[in-house]
Amino acid sequence: MRGVLFAISGGFFLTLQSVANARISSQIGTWQAATLTQFTGFIVALLVMLALRDRTYIEMRHVKPLYLSGGAFAAIILFSNMTAVHKLGVTMTISLFLIAQLALALVIDWRGWFGMVRRNLNGMQLIGVFMMIAGVIILKW
Repeated sequence: MRGVLFAISGGFFLTLQSVANARISSQIGTWQAATLTQFTGFIVALLVMLALRDRTYIEMRHVKPLYLSGGAFAAIILFSNMTAVHKLGVTMTISLFLIAQLALALVIDWRGWFGMVRRNLNGMQLIGVFMMIAGVIILKW
């Protein structure tokens, strides 16, 4: 149940962040807004880590360099998200982001990339993705 609540919370905050970032980027520029967002995110994460007194960050030296690239991905995500919100609106942007996330997640699970356990892909999952795409087409219409 906690996982579901965190997933829903993450979805809410992603949407709120998308709107806030789009508004900020229209005033100061997209890359500037991405920088500001990354910096404030870093500060909040640092404060939470310090408050929790979790010292597992010491183990960062054992993390594979590929996985450390998440921050760079975040910068691209922020830029893409802000640009898309300006061009498509919040609803269409979030819808397309979700479809792209789900499609890639299915491929990652199916292929076992990034050390994930390989999972079989079934027809119902593909139908679900196609139904989401149909939903976006209906939303756009």
